[in-house]
Amino acid sequence: MHLPTRGSATRSMLADFQQALVDLTGSPALCVEVRGDPAVLHERYELTAREWGRLVGIVNDPGMECACTIYRANRLAPLVMNAPATCQALGPDLRRLVDEYWLGATETNVHFFVETDRFLRFLQAKRAHEGAVPQAAWAPLERESVLITAALAASRTEDQWPGLGAAAAAV
Repeated sequence: MHLPTRGSATRSMLADFQQALVDLTGSPALCVEVRGDPAVLHERYELTAREWGRLVGIVNDPGMECACTIYRANRLAPLVMNAPATCQALGPDLRRLVDEYWLGATETNVHFFVETDRFLRFLQAKRAHEGAVPQAAWAPLERESVLITAALAASRTEDQWPGLGAAAAAV
């Protein structure tokens, strides 16, 4: 069954349920908001009563905090592993900047270099346009950006496999 939703002309309700679950797992703030006002789910997603009830139950389950923590740890790991000096230089600003990055970059990539490259580009843009990156992080950011760009380029194997060509490179 497909119903019109806020985001597209036709989208199945199950897709909204799945998207809501992803959004909740990736956002502790959204979980807190929904705990305080479960109607928020109806404002954001087209859900059946059953789906809504399941999501409210999931959000209120004590295990949800753990799920959010694991999700965030999995997203943070590549950044800390591949850009440790930048993360350290960001100091207490790291959390604010990571949270802001994740709000805008909801699509994750399991390729550690891709995820790290996206974050470092985000930081470079913040530095260039807003000056929101502490000066102590500028040098490590530049150095690690060059290293990640090179590592990412070296990790691409699409040219080794005829037939994958542009389709694989676009991923």
